[in-house]
Amino acid sequence: MDHMENVATTAAPLPVLTPDGQEVRLGASWAERPVVLALIRHFGCQFCKDHVSQLVPAVPAIHEAGAELVIVGSGNPSMAGFFAEDYHVTTPLFTDPSRQVYQAFGAKRPTWTALLNPRLYWNALQVHRRGHRVGKVQGDLAQLGGVFIVLPNGDMPFAYRSSIAGDLPSTARVIDELRSALAR
Repeated sequence: MDHMENVATTAAPLPVLTPDGQEVRLGASWAERPVVLALIRHFGCQFCKDHVSQLVPAVPAIHEAGAELVIVGSGNPSMAGFFAEDYHVTTPLFTDPSRQVYQAFGAKRPTWTALLNPRLYWNALQVHRRGHRVGKVQGDLAQLGGVFIVLPNGDMPFAYRSSIAGDLPSTARVIDELRSALAR
């Protein structure tokens, strides 16, 4: 990559809400150490449940690398609280009902043609096999997410923007990208 993206001015000042409704600035989460930022679609999303259930066990490896896992969804604070409880999230979890954070990170919104993509149905079958089901929509159904590594200065050495629901990097890849970014 010739030019590393930086979110210090675009995303860092944006407000997000904690599960108890307290407003904080997103950039505070990476002010002291790097973060693996997972933007999830909504708190009832089967793909998001699957993704978080894979990221949570990786938290020790993320911490060992010197970073923190931060999760942002698009529902309301109580939805975030139930999600954190259900999926044993002990790292920072926020919600952004306005979806300004998603816009700042360039997260996509699919067109109706995404429903024609066979990968969507393959992804759904895979997460269904792992036991994750669609729940009540708890946020923005059309919003896609991604995974980003953000350094304390706002530099973003890794950005993965989902192109369809369930299009996410493996946890192993995220850990490898984190270690690589921090070794530079």
